[in-house]
Amino acid sequence: MPWQRGKNGSTPEYVPTERVPAAPGKTPAAPAAPAAPTAPPPGSNPADAVPPTVRSVPPTEPSDRRGRDAGGDGRTRVYRPDRSPTPDAKAPARPADRGLAAAEDAMADPPAGWLVIVDGPGKGRAVALGLHHNPIGRDPRNRVVLDYGDETISRSRHLVVTYDPEGRRFYVTPGDGTNLCYVNDQLALASMPLEPCAHIRTGRTTLRFVPLCGPDFSWDGADTAAADRDA
Repeated sequence: MPWQRGKNGSTPEYVPTERVPAAPGKTPAAPAAPAAPTAPPPGSNPADAVPPTVRSVPPTEPSDRRGRDAGGDGRTRVYRPDRSPTPDAKAPARPADRGLAAAEDAMADPPAGWLVIVDGPGKGRAVALGLHHNPIGRDPRNRVVLDYGDETISRSRHLVVTYDPEGRRFYVTPGDGTNLCYVNDQLALASMPLEPCAHIRTGRTTLRFVPLCGPDFSWDGADTAAADRDA
């Protein structure tokens, strides 16, 4: 015992006892306490003192955007030089291709002539006439739109200019407009031929007719003037 009675029954006193070490392998040793972190020395990089397991890692890209290309369609594309491009990868159109496409679109409805506003609202404007019937009015649904501020022109089919490809002639016909139509100061009550450079007056607007197609030219390729020269 560490404590025992003193000599002659006096006050107990402490007597140290010798501790016998335990046998190896029977009693586990207590784990060593972790060393307290020390401050980095002056002039050093604080990041070097952080253990590798707790270093800050930059945030990764959200999972819903991984593998997306610049187009943002969500599909992953693998570049393989030995293979041709995928079918959905379209090459940009060359200038020559764009010009050809524009020409094909224009030839879907080529002009047969023009009406030029020479007096009234919209003076100086020109509108194209196509093959066959050309209804004229202020509404955008008309083939020829005259919407330059003249409210006396009806919204739909104020008048109709027709080109006959077989006869190569133009005609003007009054439509559903309330106001009358005059051709070279002659009242048009029914369909009548429209000669080159004729003036069409209706309401406050006067139009000058400028033909392209006619006896010497047609879009079907038959050029009468050229045939006469070859003969």
